[in-house]
Parts: sequence; C-alpha cells; structure tokens
Amino acid sequence: MGDTAGKRTPLMNLKVQLAMRVLTIGAALASMALMITNREVASVYGIAFEAKYSDSSAFRYLVDAYIAIAAVTVFTLAWACLAVRSGGLIFALFFVDLLTTLTAISAFSASMSEGFIGKYGNTHAGWLPICGYVHNYCNRVTLSLALSFVCFLLLFVLTILTASAARRS
Repeated sequence: MGDTAGKRTPLMNLKVQLAMRVLTIGAALASMALMITNREVASVYGIAFEAKYSDSSAFRYLVDAYIAIAAVTVFTLAWACLAVRSGGLIFALFFVDLLTTLTAISAFSASMSEGFIGKYGNTHAGWLPICGYVHNYCNRVTLSLALSFVCFLLLFVLTILTASAARRS
C-alpha cells in the first residue's frame, strides 16, 4: 500500500478522463446551443436590424467547431477505455486530444475577436459597437464564449493527462 499511495493508477486516470470528457461535451454543447439560439432585433434611429450568430463567420466557425469537438469527445470516451487496456492507443488518443484542443482555442479566439469588435467597435475601420443596442445578444455571446473557454481548459488538461499517460506506456 505504501508504494501506490502517491501514484495514479490507470483506472483512477480513466475515471478522471471520463469525467473531464463528459464535462467537455457539456460545455461544448452549452456554448454551441447558446450561440445558435442567440438572436435579437433592435431599432436604431427608426431602422430595425437583427443581430444573429449566423451573420458572423467567426460565430459560425465556433458553432461548427464545437459540434465537431463534442462529436470527437464522445468518440474518445470509448477510446479512452480501450487505451487503458492497450498502451498502443494512448499516443493516438493524445494526438486526437491535441488536435481537438487546438480547434477549440482557434474557434474561441476567432469568436473572441469578433465579440470584441461588437462590444467596442473599431474606430480606425469605422466599425461602430453594437452592444449598446443589443444587450441580450451580447450577454449571450459573452456567456457562450466563457463556456467555450472552459471547454478549451478542460481539453487542455485532458491533453496533458493523455500526454503523461502516453509517456508512461
């Protein structure tokens, strides 16, 4: 008992990985759902305009990327169980986790820059901020981006755990 007290067993690592993958799926789906259902109509000087996620290529990319991330993470749930039993699959799982993490941060950063322009505008380009007119839309974008960052952090930790397991096998 003394020499295994400080070490993580493969089964313990599997339980942590499975829990984190389920949380990742939840965060990805919640972020995506918030963005897809986000829509608000506002009137500025008597001219009505509609703010919706599909008007922005960065927000569409976020939704598409997080659909793919949720699907891949569901697939890697089963893969993680198999990887504990056969060490050869662990490096491949690490590689898939790494690609998923990179996709998550890419989608987050693209959407974050779009959200920044929506909130603060760009005076050099003549783009005005819209958040003063569509408060609920901007609040939901902010919440969606926060969830997508949480998803990225979970994937980052998963990648580190998988890399550590691949190094040990």
